[in-house]
Amino acid sequence: MVDTVLKVGGAMTTVEVQDVTSVVRVDAPTLGHALERRRIEQLPVNGRGYQAFLVTVPGIDSTGIPQAYGMRTNTSTTLFDGAPVNEIWEGWDFGRPPGLDAIEEIQVELNNSSAKFTRPATIIMSSRSGSNDVHGALFWTNRNSGYGVARRRQDTFTKPPFLNRNEFGASLGGPVFIPKLYNGHNRTFFFFAWESARTVSYTTNQYSLPTEAMRNGDFRGLVDAQGRQFQLYDPFTTDPTTFARQPLSYRGVNNVMDPARISPVAKLFYDITPLPNLPDVNPLLGPNWVGPTLIPNAQNTYSVRIDHRFSSRDLVFGRFSYGQNDHWLGNTVMLPVNIGKFPNAAATSNRHWPNHTGALTWVHTFGATMTNELLLNASRDFHRRGSGDFETNYAAALGLPNPFLAPNWPAITGTGLPGNWPFGSAAPFWLITNYGMLQDNATRIVGRHEFQFGLQVRYEGIEKSSLSLAGGFDAGTLATSLYDPSSTPQNPIARPLTGHGLANFALGVMNYSASFRRPWFHFRRHEYSPYFQDNWKVTPRLTLNLGLRYEMRTPIYDRDDTLLTFSQEKHAFVVGTEDVDSFVKRGVTLPSILTAFRGFGGKIISYREAGLPQRLVYQNWKQFGPRLGFAYRALDGRKSFVVRGGYRTSYYPQKLQDWVGAQSSSVPVGANFTNSVTNTALSPDGLPNYGLRTVPAYVAGRSTPDSIIDTTDTRLLARGFSGRFLDPHHADGRVQDWNFTIEKEVMANTVVRAAYVGNYGDKQQQWTYYNEATPDYIWYATRREPLPTGSFASVATRPYDQQTYGSIDLFAATGYGRYNGVQFELERRFSNGIAFQAFWVIG
Repeated sequence: MVDTVLKVGGAMTTVEVQDVTSVVRVDAPTLGHALERRRIEQLPVNGRGYQAFLVTVPGIDSTGIPQAYGMRTNTSTTLFDGAPVNEIWEGWDFGRPPGLDAIEEIQVELNNSSAKFTRPATIIMSSRSGSNDVHGALFWTNRNSGYGVARRRQDTFTKPPFLNRNEFGASLGGPVFIPKLYNGHNRTFFFFAWESARTVSYTTNQYSLPTEAMRNGDFRGLVDAQGRQFQLYDPFTTDPTTFARQPLSYRGVNNVMDPARISPVAKLFYDITPLPNLPDVNPLLGPNWVGPTLIPNAQNTYSVRIDHRFSSRDLVFGRFSYGQNDHWLGNTVMLPVNIGKFPNAAATSNRHWPNHTGALTWVHTFGATMTNELLLNASRDFHRRGSGDFETNYAAALGLPNPFLAPNWPAITGTGLPGNWPFGSAAPFWLITNYGMLQDNATRIVGRHEFQFGLQVRYEGIEKSSLSLAGGFDAGTLATSLYDPSSTPQNPIARPLTGHGLANFALGVMNYSASFRRPWFHFRRHEYSPYFQDNWKVTPRLTLNLGLRYEMRTPIYDRDDTLLTFSQEKHAFVVGTEDVDSFVKRGVTLPSILTAFRGFGGKIISYREAGLPQRLVYQNWKQFGPRLGFAYRALDGRKSFVVRGGYRTSYYPQKLQDWVGAQSSSVPVGANFTNSVTNTALSPDGLPNYGLRTVPAYVAGRSTPDSIIDTTDTRLLARGFSGRFLDPHHADGRVQDWNFTIEKEVMANTVVRAAYVGNYGDKQQQWTYYNEATPDYIWYATRREPLPTGSFASVATRPYDQQTYGSIDLFAATGYGRYNGVQFELERRFSNGIAFQAFWVIG
């Protein structure tokens, strides 16, 4: 007999959590796409940006600013835990969006979103959180031109320019655990992600540069395509009566300049310009320097998230992310310069582009049938680009006039070489975008109804630079040309093939200018948007989606009330200040500009005189956005399929770039001031080409202080003042969209989807031109008289005003557009090692 003893065994349950989301959507009419963490990790992409995944979304163009189904830019918004990560000046994403290791899910809503979503298209990214298990990752990838890169077919050489891109980072998540102090298992979690990228790339460029001989004063190589040599003359030998000049010569050799006479500005530019590497090529006929130029790029992004469960009913998480993108927008051949803090000021435009976003979310569960989500978000995008270090007075360092103390590297033109050597760089540009958002979203289940309701409050503050400029400085002064005695005294011209801009530049005989621009814009806007959505499950097969969103968005305004508009009734510019004097005190214009403007009959009045609100645009109270949709599951088993569709109205604010630019550069908030020897309006004798007939008064860098540009001299201002303004009754753009979709699961984890998609966009912003000049032919055909001449010639043929104003353009919400299309999609979710997707969109 065997005595068997049974021992108590242990019971073990293993739970494997997988994505079981249905491939067929049975509860809403929305068209879009979602990528969960697993697919973010699996899909092969070039780079580490979320934008690469948008190619999996039918109907969206992600090659630049995302646009869906033919809608305009700025109809989309990108959110990270509810915080915006795209600016509204042009609509671009922030310079460095969050890294892929920081993202748990990407959801894209393009058509018929619920009332919870504000824009016609929304890209929602959700951050990753920690868990009870510690998990992390390290990665490093490299792409290098030494392997796997085809030669650019348009390149000059068979060997491609050098490229080296390194992407690397790490992530770590888990419970917050402090030995002997705190154990956060099941309660407090953290997740941290860091990603960086370093790219060094070159592009092959071609330039026409002064030869070594020219830099030493020998200009005998100035020969045109027919072999004819330019003859140079010495402007400092000009006869005041006959205007004759002696040939420019040194030691008896014509077309050669004493090196001691080369101006300080020319010497500096020669020093920072490499010598041609194709010395046998004539720079007047083609590039004599060909080679690679550097374009570096450095990016970093950091994201940290903390989750804490206070109780079974309350979960709070906070996330903070920082991104940075520093790179050169392009590069030229110019060498480093020892002026200021940025050595490559003369060579390139550089961009510094950091951003910060923060999100705080509190989810409270009231019970089995009601939850509430409260979100606080803030975003800041700092965008700075341009030449130099953004603080050095480069013009003054070069000895050139800069009466407005502008920080730009000055452009020098008129040298006569193709490509405008020496390549003045880009003007400084700042764009700082600040967002603050409060959003409350509640969900309540009542019987067959799922009620969603809430409120979004949004603040936007946009700081945009509008800076005065030094230059350009123009060497096209005729200083080394010879007066042609056969020309008339009223129109003196130079003899052909005499003089050249390179020689003018070397002698330092130039035209000097400075541009006044109004100071910074400080834009502000507020948005208040309550919504209600009822997802009503009428039957087990039929769901109705009924919603309404109301959007009250204040007109964009300037904090200091320095915007302009125009009153057609009163023929006057209108300012948002109490009077014009306060407009001047805020530095938005100069007294000399106002005096000249009024001298031509121009008027500037306050908003009160024009009968307008102080912000110059009326509030629009009528932006209601209904949502109507359905989803119906037909048949059962293998024969079942889903039919769904709906209609929606949504609104979006137009990007600011389209109309703001005209508010910064023209009278009365901008004007150019010049010291010129070729502009007839500034000529002492009132005749053209004064520089052809006189001894130069200044040498660039040697006798050119700020005072040579008279900022009270407004002789260059003339009738025909133009303006571009926002319609006082301006409204946000509106999109009405709809779809009818049929989808069916044809096998496990595989769906076929066909949809008709349409939208109608109206209140689209476009320009209306009120005072364009009558075309010459129409003038002759209708009036049977010659075109007007004299001081009123620029305004006399205009329909609205023939005294003062030129083009008067109104930016108004009068445009519209339509889209109709169909799309077909076959998608398999990842299962048994296989996933695929194919779609076709035609519209």
